[in-house]
Amino acid sequence: MSQPIARRFAAFAARPPAFPAEVTHAGQRAVLDTLGAMIAGGAHPGTKRVAAAMPRHAGPCPLVTGGRSDAETAASINGMAAHVWDIDDTSYTGIMHGSAVILPAVLAVAAEIGAEPDQILRAFVVGSEITYVLADLCTHDHYFAGWWSTVTFGLTGATAAMGVLLGLSEVQMASAIGMAAAATGGGKAVFGSDAKPFLVGDAARRAITFARMASTGLRGPEQAFEDARGFLKLLNGGKADLSALETLGQRWRLVDPGLLFKTNPVCSAAHAAIDQMNALMTSLACRAEDIAAIRADVPELVFISLVFPDPQTPQEAQFSLPYALACVALHGRVRFEDLLPEALHDPAKRALMDKVQVAQAADLSTGEMRERYPESARLTLTLSDGRSASGFCGSARGMPDNPQGDDALVAKFSAALDYAGRQRSAPVSVSVNPLALFADIMGSAP
Repeated sequence: MSQPIARRFAAFAARPPAFPAEVTHAGQRAVLDTLGAMIAGGAHPGTKRVAAAMPRHAGPCPLVTGGRSDAETAASINGMAAHVWDIDDTSYTGIMHGSAVILPAVLAVAAEIGAEPDQILRAFVVGSEITYVLADLCTHDHYFAGWWSTVTFGLTGATAAMGVLLGLSEVQMASAIGMAAAATGGGKAVFGSDAKPFLVGDAARRAITFARMASTGLRGPEQAFEDARGFLKLLNGGKADLSALETLGQRWRLVDPGLLFKTNPVCSAAHAAIDQMNALMTSLACRAEDIAAIRADVPELVFISLVFPDPQTPQEAQFSLPYALACVALHGRVRFEDLLPEALHDPAKRALMDKVQVAQAADLSTGEMRERYPESARLTLTLSDGRSASGFCGSARGMPDNPQGDDALVAKFSAALDYAGRQRSAPVSVSVNPLALFADIMGSAP
C-alpha cells in the first residue's frame, strides 16, 4: 500500500467527489432521522442528568435539553440524546450507529461557524463513508470480538467530518484522523448501561477536539492504523481487508448496503422479532391475555446482543427480547414510555415475559444467513386455546431491503417531537436545512 490508511481517508475527506443523487438523498434521510432521535432523547432523564452535570460555557450551539453552549458541550449532550432511546439508525457495515456520533458533532460545529446546508451534508456524508469503509476494512470480526464499533469506528469518521467543516488540509486531516485512531477504544461491556449513550456523546466531543488540534498544526500519527502498536494490531488482531479502501468514493455505503431506520426504541436485533410478533397476533386475531407461550429462534448476532432476559433497568430492557415481545403483545410496539423505570415492573409485562423462550438457531447463524439476514427471527406463538402459528422475518420494516419511505421517516420525526413536547413552525421534509430546523424546534417551549 503506497499511503497510510489515515492519509487515504484524509485525501478523500479533503477533496470529496461529487455525491450521486441517491447518496445525497440517503444522507438527508439519515440526518433527519438522527435529528429526531436527538430531540426525543432530550426528554430522556439520563440526558437531562448529563446536561445538568456538564460545565456550561457560552456558545451558539443548540442543546436538546434547552439553551445553547459551546460546540464540545453540545456534541456531548446531543450525542448522548441521539442514542439514549436506541431509536437511531443502524449500519451493518460493522454493526454500528455511526450517525449518532457524526451528526451531533457536525451540527455543533456547523452552528459555531455558520455552515450552509450543503457543507453540513458534505461533512456528514464524508464522515459516514469513512466510518463504514473502516468497518468493512476490519470486518464483522471486530464486533464479534467484543469491540463496540459505534465508537471505535465512529470516532474516526466523526473526526474526518469535523475536518471537512473546519477546512483542514490533507496533512492536517491525516493528523486528526491519526489522533482519533490512536485514541479510540470501547467495549460492548457498556451494553445495558447509561455509559452506552454517554460514550456516543463523548466520541462526538472528542472528534471536535482532534480536528481543532490538527488545525493548529499539531501532528498526529499517520501510521496509527497499521503501526505494530496501532489500531489494526490492537483492536483487530492485525487483520485488514485493504480492498475496502479501493471502494472509498466508488461504492457509497449510505446506499449500499444502506441503513436500518428503526421503528422501535430498542436494539436493532429485536426488530425482526417485533414485526413477526405483530404478524402472528394479527393472523391469530388474539390479545395479550390469550397467549400461552412464545418461542423465538434467533441467529447468533441477535442472541449475543439481547442479553437481558430479566431486565432491571430501562437500559437493560432495550437489550431484552422477552421485554420487547411483551410490549408488542400489549401495545403493538415498544413505546418511549415503556422504557421509563416505573414501566419495567408492570405485572402484565412480567407475566408475558415469563412465557417467552429464546434460543440460538444454528440454521439462522450460517455465514450465508448472517450476510443476508443478520438479525432475523423465527417465532412460534401458542395460545391458551391450543391454537398456534409460526413465521419467519428476515428483514424488519426499516431495513434497506424493506425500507420506510420519506413520509414514514417524517412521521417518525413528528412523533419524536410530540414526545419531547417540541414544535416546528414550518413543514418538515428530508431535504430541510437541519441546523435551521434544529434551532427552530429548540426555540419552542417543551
